[in-house]
Amino acid sequence: MNPLKLFKIRPEERIQAIVALVVILLFNALFIYRMHDLFMQEGFGPYWKVFEREFHLAGYDPLTYLGVTDWDTVYNVVRHPLLAFMIWPLWLLNQGLTALFGVNCVQYLVALPLIFCSLYSYLFLYRINHEVIRLGRYDAVLLSVFYFSFAYIMLSVLVPDHFTISMFLLMLTLYVSGRFLQQGREFTWWQSALLFVITAGVTLSNGVKVFLSGLFVNGRRFFRPSYLLLAVILPAALLWGIAMWQNEVFVKPKEQAKQEAKIAQERQTAERVAKMTPEEQKIYQAKQAKRAERLKEQAAKTGTPMKKEGYWKWTDVTTSRLQTIYENLFGETIQFHRQHFLEDTLVFRPVFVKYDWIWSYVVEGIILLLTAIGLWCGRRSRFLWLAMSFFGFDMVIHLVLGFGINEIFIMAPHWLFVVPLTIGYAFRGARGSRHQALQLAVLALTCYLWVYNGWLLLEFLWSPINAVL
Repeated sequence: MNPLKLFKIRPEERIQAIVALVVILLFNALFIYRMHDLFMQEGFGPYWKVFEREFHLAGYDPLTYLGVTDWDTVYNVVRHPLLAFMIWPLWLLNQGLTALFGVNCVQYLVALPLIFCSLYSYLFLYRINHEVIRLGRYDAVLLSVFYFSFAYIMLSVLVPDHFTISMFLLMLTLYVSGRFLQQGREFTWWQSALLFVITAGVTLSNGVKVFLSGLFVNGRRFFRPSYLLLAVILPAALLWGIAMWQNEVFVKPKEQAKQEAKIAQERQTAERVAKMTPEEQKIYQAKQAKRAERLKEQAAKTGTPMKKEGYWKWTDVTTSRLQTIYENLFGETIQFHRQHFLEDTLVFRPVFVKYDWIWSYVVEGIILLLTAIGLWCGRRSRFLWLAMSFFGFDMVIHLVLGFGINEIFIMAPHWLFVVPLTIGYAFRGARGSRHQALQLAVLALTCYLWVYNGWLLLEFLWSPINAVL
């Protein structure tokens, strides 16, 4: 498949592409407006302190802003092995613009890939609906707009994190896979290897989905020794080697310096406390007790890991799976909770927040019912099971192992697209009045979610932060 044709906007897509672009630009412009006075500063200085204090957006991290302002391997090098290098050109450009204009242009520069990835995520979803699932154009547009009415998909178009880039790459992978399945084509080793390196380079776990695509598309030929070696083993080894190199060159020296600074600070603190009067020591101990209590509360939100060493420390065996499913997995991801709106779980937000109205749970139930109907209608589709394998893999990570389960909603761009894709099969299988009823149901849900989620998000964005540096 010609890469240039993949990104060419077709005549029948132009109007919806323009509308989608206007909406995406509006959200990004409002986000820049909200954070403008906070982040448009020259140099580093107190900049990161302001980030830590002010940037709490539903658990998303401002690491991309940090990296484009003052480049470093700001991401976890194992989970995001190439992401720091992908933003390096933006840092170079920001250095030039800062020298030229005397301000930090990080918000404007980071918005560019967000806008591009959001727009093409929409277009690839539309093409999957229209060309792969073979829906009519109206149905394909409706389901694509429906998807972007979901709370954390709407939010993803403006958050300066890696999730929008991941969503774009996964949509691209699904679209190409779907077209290959239709045409009876296979992934060549270099196509799979390139797609894996880019996708896993952004988020390592998503690289597994590229392997799943190769398995579903190529079938038994996926297990050919030459394909396994060139498309699976060597690319995985390459990324692992890059991650380990970054760990040795960038991460370990920083950790060692932090440890030395921590020891020095503890020594200075001990000397200062020793010189305090009994009353001052009592006040100091009370402050330390409050701090320890806050840390204990934060630790409780992360649950109990299977083990406390290695990668096991990211797991969680105690957070309720059932409550996670209806409040966060299919709750917060689709409809914002009004209470604790966009608060960070690790700072202020409780792990579980209840909706104010029973109607919110009814909407969630209707969407899950439509998804179940679509899953039954498309049960013989190889492409649908490919998409569901993506979802299944994420559920193993989050619900079984408990990785990120306390803020599972921020991962929505990695898997939530299975909802409109599955409902698409219900559209395809329905005829006459049933088809019209499905259209009306999804249209009503889309309008409701755009009004409900959009109002809350726009109200939030319309209030600028005035931080004092």
